[in-house]
Order: sequence, then structure tokens, then C-alpha cells
Amino acid sequence: MVKIIWTKRAFSQFERSIKYIREEQGLAYAKIVHEKILETIASLENFPELGPVENALLHKKKNYRYLIVWSYKIIYRSDTDKVVIARIFHTSRNPSRLKGV
Repeated sequence: MVKIIWTKRAFSQFERSIKYIREEQGLAYAKIVHEKILETIASLENFPELGPVENALLHKKKNYRYLIVWSYKIIYRSDTDKVVIARIFHTSRNPSRLKGV
């Protein structure tokens, strides 16, 4: 089992996304999205290479992967003993903005 670590950027993006959902679609839906994203991330503890490779980040030294939860892309990298959550990215956004991970 590996440890899950969040970058400040990813955690901030996650918080902003849930806040937006709460304001636009209500607390109940925000809770569902919140729980599903956290549940998906928790699955990486046992299966750190679960998601496919993120092609937009092939230029990086680290190997980035992603998982999709509804309209949110969870971008992460897997090391020997940890998984680092790098971004929570809404799929409607321009993927070229990912290159700055």
C-alpha cells in the first residue's frame, strides 16, 4: 500500500471545484462528487498505476497518469512508496494548460 499525497495546487483545485458545485447545483450533489473523487483517489493506495498515462505530460521526467470522475480528471504520479495528486482538472478546460504541472 502506498501513501497518497496532495500538492497544494491539487487540493486547492479540489476545494474550488466542490465549492462551485455546491453553489451551482446544491449541497447534496457536491457531497456526491466530493465522496466519489476521494473514493477514486483512495483506490490508488492499492493500485497506484490504475489509470492510463497522461499524454499531455509525456515531456515530464515523471510518469503522470490520470483517472476520470464524471467531468473531473485526477492527474497523479506514482513513485515507489507514494502517489502524488498533482491536479484536479475539469475536462472542459483547455488541456494545454496542463503542461505546467
